[in-house]
Amino acid sequence: MDIPKISKASVLPAYETPHIMQDIEIPELNDGDVLVKVLLAGVCGTDVHQYLGHIPAGGPIEDPPVIQGHEVIGKIVKSMGVTEDVVGNELKEGDRVIWCHQWCGKCYSCRILGQPFMCDNSAGYGFADPKKLRGGYAEYELITAGTDILKVPESVKDEEALGIGCAFRSAVSNYETLLNHGGIKVGENVVVQGVGPIGLYCTVLAAQSPAAKIITIDMSEPRLEFSKKWGATHTISMNEYTTPEARREKILELTGGRGADVVFEASGAPASFVEGVDMLAKMGRYVVIGQASQRTVDFAPGKILEKYCVILGNKGADIRHFYKALNFIDAYREKYPFGDIISHKFPLTEADKALEVSMKGIALKAVIDNRD
Repeated sequence: MDIPKISKASVLPAYETPHIMQDIEIPELNDGDVLVKVLLAGVCGTDVHQYLGHIPAGGPIEDPPVIQGHEVIGKIVKSMGVTEDVVGNELKEGDRVIWCHQWCGKCYSCRILGQPFMCDNSAGYGFADPKKLRGGYAEYELITAGTDILKVPESVKDEEALGIGCAFRSAVSNYETLLNHGGIKVGENVVVQGVGPIGLYCTVLAAQSPAAKIITIDMSEPRLEFSKKWGATHTISMNEYTTPEARREKILELTGGRGADVVFEASGAPASFVEGVDMLAKMGRYVVIGQASQRTVDFAPGKILEKYCVILGNKGADIRHFYKALNFIDAYREKYPFGDIISHKFPLTEADKALEVSMKGIALKAVIDNRD
């Protein structure tokens, strides 16, 4: 297949500025590179924070202009010597793939900690200068040599696989962190704060655990209703229970006066952190996933001592979590409607509309759809 010369891209020229369509020259491909045709690119909460300027530049994150989009499924157009994915599946032109950020494999985080998503020298996708063509809000994307790639099996649809690129792999990574600190024990009660994509994936992981009750909290009635399809046993509407005190009392009512044994924070609102700690039962575990910004909140650290609680969290994942998430999707796709998480689809030329419905909470999950 001939390598195209130009890729159309929706470029973010500056923070809080409308995207502009540009023709980007496709970089020369080197050994180990893979060029993909972008099929779907998800609009993640991180994209919203990035657009608003809430994520400071540094390391792999560059200031605009950038091509956004780090949650992507693509189809191989040209592979420069990459014949297998990370688990040995054959790769060829036309195969669908997902991939993680690129790690150096040489730093302390990669080699000693064994946590490449904390890499000191990572090269991210969705945060780079347009000339690099390393973002999903484009017609094509360049996966550079050294990036871990995973083939999507034919049994899994595009819509089902897309969330693995950010929300689900993050949920899996944090769930494994929780497992290292007690996990969800038989008969325990779980609360999920916020049921956007990350919260929904936390919900479905909890649904496959031995939890007794899984309680979701959100201000969006459609999201709460959707969470029941992914395993929520109870929902709490912030429109009905309008204060943190009212929501805490409802949690206590549902848990025999003890509170939640495990709470997943997936709302992204800094104030939810304080509320989440208050919901915890004694010896509870609080898993913080949604706090992508650097905004602050008042908090009394003494509450940690009073609860004897554990607070956990990480903001990344590597190809191990992609692989486990993909296996989970493939195993349970008949039980849970994973593809239905995508509520809004937009062409590449309407990236701003995709961001708008995401910022306003209208979309459960908005995507840019490049498929013919």
